[in-house]
Amino acid sequence: MSDPKHYLPVLQKSLWFNSLPPAAAQRLLSDATFLPLRGGQQLFLRGDSFDGIYCVLEGGIRLTGIALDGQENLFSVISPPTWFGEIAFFDGLPRTHDAQAVGSTLLLHVSPTRLTGLVNDDPQWAFRLAVLMAQKTRLLFFALEASSRLDRQAKLARAIVMTLTQGWASVPDPANSSVPLNQGSLAEMLAMTRQTVAAGLKALQDQGILRLEYRRVRVTDWARLCDAAKIDGEYPPNSLHADNDRLQT
Repeated sequence: MSDPKHYLPVLQKSLWFNSLPPAAAQRLLSDATFLPLRGGQQLFLRGDSFDGIYCVLEGGIRLTGIALDGQENLFSVISPPTWFGEIAFFDGLPRTHDAQAVGSTLLLHVSPTRLTGLVNDDPQWAFRLAVLMAQKTRLLFFALEASSRLDRQAKLARAIVMTLTQGWASVPDPANSSVPLNQGSLAEMLAMTRQTVAAGLKALQDQGILRLEYRRVRVTDWARLCDAAKIDGEYPPNSLHADNDRLQT
């Protein structure tokens, strides 16, 4: 497909994208291009210069880093319709993680030149992008809270919820909720053994909450998964994605 509008059903599941004024959303798509990646292909490396922002339309992206002992640390697996890469736009510093395609992946890409053009033409775009970055900060705090107070089973369920919704930045689809995660990925993300993760996933599957597929986890009972993850009543946060243009200059 050569027209990003073909992917509107996917893009509109992003609460950030869906909160954009129609004219702003149309301008963003008109400035975007498709970028296909094969499985395992590197998108960028930690330390690379800023090369724009991206949205996952199909497939997924692994965000990883290298520990002092040389081991790879999996930070996150991001799936449709997640926008990412905006941090370096604000601070001008290099990329913070390695990014690699999980299977055949299709991205929407907005180059630095076109992104700068958006902001120059409409300074409100700086605020809109700041809202996108704030979502990632909220996700980080939510993950830190989970790591300090949840038991292993709840942490596992929470990791699946957070990956599916990218920290409630996208709308979950109860009828088609799957994510490109396997036992190894979850073990890396949660610093657990594969045996512990395998036992936890089997317990959730035996309860009818999810189904394990090849290199994927499919949720079959969204409400019970949230209960297992001990999601508090304020999530998803209804007020998080208010009108991006409420602050007018």
